[in-house]
Amino acid sequence: MNTVENPSLTANDLMSRDIVTVRTDMPLREAAVYLAKHEIHGAPVVDDMGRCVGVLSVSDLARWAAGWGEPRVQLPRTCSFQGKCREPGGKESVVCRLPEGVCPLQRLREMADGKFALTCVEPHCVPTDWQTVEMDALPGDAVHDYMTTTIVTAAPEATVPELARLMLEHQVHRLIVLDADQHPVGVVAVNDLLQVLAHPELFSHEAGE
Repeated sequence: MNTVENPSLTANDLMSRDIVTVRTDMPLREAAVYLAKHEIHGAPVVDDMGRCVGVLSVSDLARWAAGWGEPRVQLPRTCSFQGKCREPGGKESVVCRLPEGVCPLQRLREMADGKFALTCVEPHCVPTDWQTVEMDALPGDAVHDYMTTTIVTAAPEATVPELARLMLEHQVHRLIVLDADQHPVGVVAVNDLLQVLAHPELFSHEAGE
């Protein structure tokens, strides 16, 4: 049965339960190393009671790198393969010097002059892993000074259409799933929803068919 017609699948059915969290009092440098070890680009931040109070992501690190955070120290390196290209008319684009297919943030785009070039879709973000950042340059301040406190969450019983609407409304690619006590219990990513749409037969059991 089509999952759009029968939206009985919930976040609890789709979410990844292998969730990594960081503490509010963890030094930023230690948190970055911790995330690099787990090969992830972000994690929920929890307080002493295990409640989710924010999220620490690559974007937070990028804001600090751009000088939005304090204290100001030597900026970490992000991507060494970006270049600027000025198109006819004065529009400036950020191009990628890596071979095509190497970076997931590459997009082949037709420029104003009719030629095609590899461009970066997130030129102001840390583009790959936390390992690209010089850890020693990160401040020793606690995570709570740099985390994002406005987070998009979902309940375990949220249905697939509800999850999709949340992602669209807030323009995010993943949702933190919280239990009744505000403890993070899982993560639903946009790829999880795409799997449901592409292969609904794999989820027939969860949908009660």
